[in-house]
Amino acid sequence: MINDILEMTPGDVEIDEWFQKKLQIHIQSGVYPTEDILIGIKNNIVTKLVEYKDEHQLNDVVIGMSGGVDSALTAALFKEAGWTVHGVTLPIHQKQEEQDRGQECIDALEIESHTFDLTEQFDSMAEFLQHKEVSTYRAQQRQGNIRARLRMITLYTLAHELGGIVGSTDNFSELASGFWTLHGDVGDVAPIQSLSKSWEVPMLAKMLNIPESTVKAVPTDGLGISNSDADQLGCSYLEFDIALFELLSLPRIDKNTIELYINNITDNKAKRIIELVYNRVKNTTYKRANPYN
Repeated sequence: MINDILEMTPGDVEIDEWFQKKLQIHIQSGVYPTEDILIGIKNNIVTKLVEYKDEHQLNDVVIGMSGGVDSALTAALFKEAGWTVHGVTLPIHQKQEEQDRGQECIDALEIESHTFDLTEQFDSMAEFLQHKEVSTYRAQQRQGNIRARLRMITLYTLAHELGGIVGSTDNFSELASGFWTLHGDVGDVAPIQSLSKSWEVPMLAKMLNIPESTVKAVPTDGLGISNSDADQLGCSYLEFDIALFELLSLPRIDKNTIELYINNITDNKAKRIIELVYNRVKNTTYKRANPYN
């Protein structure tokens, strides 16, 4: 099964012996479920989406289609649950291949299609806020946040017009790492927030016939901050997930236990990534607790 997981990881990702051993342990414990179990997980998510739809007497869901596998899978799950799904492409100085993949998924899933080019609005807002310069990483992040929040304004406006909701496309790995923009990425209902980016998301997408160009696409934030999510995370999603599940498997999840565990790791690369993951989860707690009351 390790080969299957590596095959579903976009790009030429390789993991060293330490990560392979830990991955095998997580496979045996069920953290990386087999395909037949994934079918059951998918059916459970669809059932919950049907129940939510009926309970709240809703029909329409709006989803920003970034050209990535997360939004495509989210749209596919809502559609299977009987929702009228509105796929929205929201280019802002976008790479053409990303926009093309988003539209390809809309067409493949046969969902409602909408496009709002927000480039002019973004340029105006960036100039107004005096954030046109992108010479530093922090400046790129600020511009990325403006993009994400402009897109969410658009999605919520359309959802209000339709009397529907906005679908949230963040996965478990992004949730844990705080890899999203507050008030810019999170919608109303999150079908894939419990699914790992390194296996469950791409494998379910493949099983639901999402175009291979999207399933295999290198993950990016779609905000122009970097060439890939791995550049910002400091490791691949597979390494991140293995490290995260390793920390979650500790007998106690507290500062002393985690730091003792990290200090006892002899593999230098593994130690660096485990520490990176620990700090990333710890330092983004405020996002998962937002707003603080």
